[in-house]
Amino acid sequence: MVSTGNPALVREILATDPEAFEAFGVELLAPVLGRESLLMLSGDRHRAARKLLSPPFHGARLHTYGLAIQAATRDQARSWIPGRVFSMQECTQAISLRVILEAVFGLTDPVERGRYQAALLSTIAALNPSLMFVKALQHEFGGIGPWARLQRRLRALEAIFYADLAARRASSVARDDILSLIMAAQYDDGTQMTDRQLLETMMTLVVAGHETSAIATAWACYFLFRHPAVHERLMAELATAPHATPVELARLPFLEAVCHETLRLHPIAGTFARTLARPITLGEWQLPKGIAVGVSVTALHRRPELYPDPEVFRPERFRERSFAPYEYAPFGGGHRRCIGAAFALYEMKLVLATLLERPLALASKQPIGAKPRSTIIGAAKPIRFVALS
Repeated sequence: MVSTGNPALVREILATDPEAFEAFGVELLAPVLGRESLLMLSGDRHRAARKLLSPPFHGARLHTYGLAIQAATRDQARSWIPGRVFSMQECTQAISLRVILEAVFGLTDPVERGRYQAALLSTIAALNPSLMFVKALQHEFGGIGPWARLQRRLRALEAIFYADLAARRASSVARDDILSLIMAAQYDDGTQMTDRQLLETMMTLVVAGHETSAIATAWACYFLFRHPAVHERLMAELATAPHATPVELARLPFLEAVCHETLRLHPIAGTFARTLARPITLGEWQLPKGIAVGVSVTALHRRPELYPDPEVFRPERFRERSFAPYEYAPFGGGHRRCIGAAFALYEMKLVLATLLERPLALASKQPIGAKPRSTIIGAAKPIRFVALS
């Protein structure tokens, strides 16, 4: 792989004909996510899948999803015991998973939701990064070892999922969760996703949206409580909208700036990449077919000419100017930008604003750094808070 954090070169990459690129890391990720996952597709198949999958993540449905996000957050906050230390990321992960189960899968019944949750968490726990990078481990060895464990848990999840699909098709009840909308959607030729495509699509949404959203929101809480002036300004803005709808709340400008600045300093994916399907020229370099071209989001977000004092948490910078896609790219960019980016940012804003309804304090003033966590970047140690009342 060659990688760059130079905005001029990032601009060239994003402006390059999409046909010059193929999905990156297919051989690593396909055994885990499946070859029908959107992340694994290229060319016409990728375009068709994005066109089919995009509508449920936008539009008027966001209000309904927002109510579910706020309810999940308030329920989680009610579990805090005043004076007791808790991990903010564990809290935000519980919220994120419930949002996925309710908004994406449409599971409002606690028993049904609990069954799905147990199967999903069990499968996620078995997703050992070594299984992606060491092909020799991708054998069941008579039912022993990490690959066999992952396959057992995937089969159990598949059984639950396929039974759910059959029940939805047999029911006459209209549903507006993301899974039901994707089931009803059609490609341009009138066909629909197969059950296997639906399974791998939903697994991708879970894996891509569960821990990532939780890490981002935990970082936002950390920065707010390390910068009292920023916290005070955000609380003042939230106080101006006590009866705002979820959509109205998500439009608050300083709330948005806080989320953007959090994702600037700590993008969840430090790099996004494509594989070259043909040779290209990038700046002064001739790059051959087959090489991977990456954008270092971490390096891009710390360019001092774009972000003066780049190590400083200063949300105001996002109120002072707008940044182009080749200058700010926490969700990737171009034709492979994260399909759930708008939903993820919406969720982050609402969870953060709702968590701040309870008085909180950081349990420790010690700074916390970042470290890689398999394919993403998270906090080097738990971000711990104390509920004050």
